[in-house]
Amino acid sequence: MNQMPNPKRNPRWCLRALLACLLGAQLLCAQATARESDVEAAYLFNFGKFMRTTNHPGTAFKIGILGTNPFGSKLVQLTAQEMIDGRPMKVVEIAKPEDARTCDILFVDESDRARMERDLEQLGNASVLTVSTSPDFLKEGGMIQFVVQQNRVRFAVNLDAATRAHIQLSSELLKVAVSVSSGSAAGEERR
Repeated sequence: MNQMPNPKRNPRWCLRALLACLLGAQLLCAQATARESDVEAAYLFNFGKFMRTTNHPGTAFKIGILGTNPFGSKLVQLTAQEMIDGRPMKVVEIAKPEDARTCDILFVDESDRARMERDLEQLGNASVLTVSTSPDFLKEGGMIQFVVQQNRVRFAVNLDAATRAHIQLSSELLKVAVSVSSGSAAGEERR
C-alpha cells in the first residue's frame, strides 16, 4: 500500500492539501444556498484526493453510483477534465454491487437501502471507498456516511471498514469528519 506523502518533503502535496481545505471552506459557506446533493457531489469529488489505495493503477479513477443517481449531472461536471494521481476521473452508474469492484469510490444511494447490507457484503474487502446518506450505513459496514448537522452536510467515518479494505484516509480528511469511529458496529468514537 502506498504511504501518505510527507508534506515536509513534498511542497506540491502541501499546496494540494491547502487548496482542498480552501475548497472545503467554500463548500461550508455555499451550503446555505446549495442543494444537499450538490454539496455531497463536491465531497465525493474531494474524497479521492484524501485517500490512498492500491486499487486499479493505470486506469481511470472511478466514482460509481449504485441505485438512483441523486446528483444529476453535477458530479460529472465536477470531475470533467480532473485527475487524481495522474488518473482521469470518471463517473459510472453501477447496476450490481459486484460491478463496483472496479470503482475507487462507490456512492450507495438510499434507494438501495433494503439491499445495502447484502450489497456491502458482496463488495467484501475490495478496495472501494463506500459512501452513503443512509442512516446506520456505518453500522452496516460502510465507510463514510453523510449527515446533516445544523443545516450543513457533514460526514462521519468508519475507519476500521476503510482499513479492512486497504484504504488509507488522510489525517486532514479525518480532522474535518464529525466523527471517526472504529469497530464493526461503528460504536467506538475516536474523536
